Amino acid sequence: MSGLDIFEELRYIVELLTAEYMFAYFFAKKKRGFAPLITAGGVLLCLLSVLYIFIREYFVGYGNKVLTGIISLIWYIGLLFLTMLFVKVCFEITISDMLFIIISGYATMHIEYIVVNEVLAIGIWSYLRENLLLYMIVCLITCLLWYAFVMRIFAAKLRACEGKLYEDTKETIGLFLVILIMLLCGTFTCQSVFREDFRTDGTTVNYLGACMDFFICALILIVQYSVFRINTLSREKEIIKQLLYERQKQYQLSKENIEIINHKCHDLKHQIQALKYADSENMQQYIDEVEDSIMIYDHVVETENEVLNTILSEKSLYCEKHQITLTCIADAVHMDFMSVMDIYAFLGNALDNAIEAVSRYQDVEKRVVSLTISSKNDFLCIQTNNYVDRELQFKDGLPVSTKRRNRAYHGFGMKSMKHLTEKYGGTLVASQEKNIFTLQIIIPMPKEFVRLLEEKK
Repeated sequence: MSGLDIFEELRYIVELLTAEYMFAYFFAKKKRGFAPLITAGGVLLCLLSVLYIFIREYFVGYGNKVLTGIISLIWYIGLLFLTMLFVKVCFEITISDMLFIIISGYATMHIEYIVVNEVLAIGIWSYLRENLLLYMIVCLITCLLWYAFVMRIFAAKLRACEGKLYEDTKETIGLFLVILIMLLCGTFTCQSVFREDFRTDGTTVNYLGACMDFFICALILIVQYSVFRINTLSREKEIIKQLLYERQKQYQLSKENIEIINHKCHDLKHQIQALKYADSENMQQYIDEVEDSIMIYDHVVETENEVLNTILSEKSLYCEKHQITLTCIADAVHMDFMSVMDIYAFLGNALDNAIEAVSRYQDVEKRVVSLTISSKNDFLCIQTNNYVDRELQFKDGLPVSTKRRNRAYHGFGMKSMKHLTEKYGGTLVASQEKNIFTLQIIIPMPKEFVRLLEEKK
């Protein structure tokens, strides 16, 4: 066992882990205890890589090249799957996204290995491997330059996915497993079948295999990037469609609210005019009518959160016109750690769905929507309740829309709330008990935010 053997094995695992970590860093959320997990896992995998040298030399001693090749194949595939487990343990990530990162990381690592080891160290500059220090410096520099390039072009852009690219479906997992198998078969084939002696001095130069190897890995990286971009663009397209749809709804709601205010102001003008000429007998009647007209301002909700005030005031005006009872119990200060847009998306979608559900009932007693915002044990709890007169169907924990018209938009609202909930590390639960539909969102509040609230008390 030489120093070169140790360096080559350590180099393989370190470069592979670095490539996988580079993609995961910009994509997935780290789990608790990340530092000790990644340190212990990295050390363990490095020790296993050194142990493999002894195992390989043991089988080489038998002089059976086929058996040695099989052991080598099993080892490197097994090591790759151990890195999968490593990524899964260290990051909060789906199996599909883990496979996406593993494939991208392996292809990135292998391209650098092909260029430096196959082409440069074995082919063009055959004496490079004899100077271990120089060889290590060359590997370090090329690795840094290549990884920096991939990070800028590809890996850093994964941040836009906000921690989730694909759901764990049989089709998605199967697709990425097929891509991974094709990648492994291609790289191992190029390093064995196409390895021929082209020089008379006995050195092995794998130019043909290196070219095909490079092409396969580059193609896989391009496919991975294309898959990512298509998925991102598709998501952006759906968001734009939803925003346009919501803008139309917002326009209609604003129009109705303005009509309510104009109508009340028109009545108020005539009632004030009538007060000038009212006798004592009719005075109280006119005063009551004026009070009724200005009751519209009771729908302007005041809480400790301005976004919540806006949403509730807007929805209350709509409900007042359409004879819908909207009740709210809100401890709004516990929502301040969330962004304005996320609060609006959460509550806007939740209330819109509930209001839309009860609007079709003729019985006013059934046209009731309630919203509760509270905190318990450092968790923010958001809950809406509304009446339903039928048994709902659920798929993936979300109610299935029975509406044919605009069904895609209706479903997207629920999915967007679930996505936002997962963004904050929370859970969204939809359920039905008899004739009451309940939507409950539970989100852990950041420790710094909880500490700040306690200091204010």
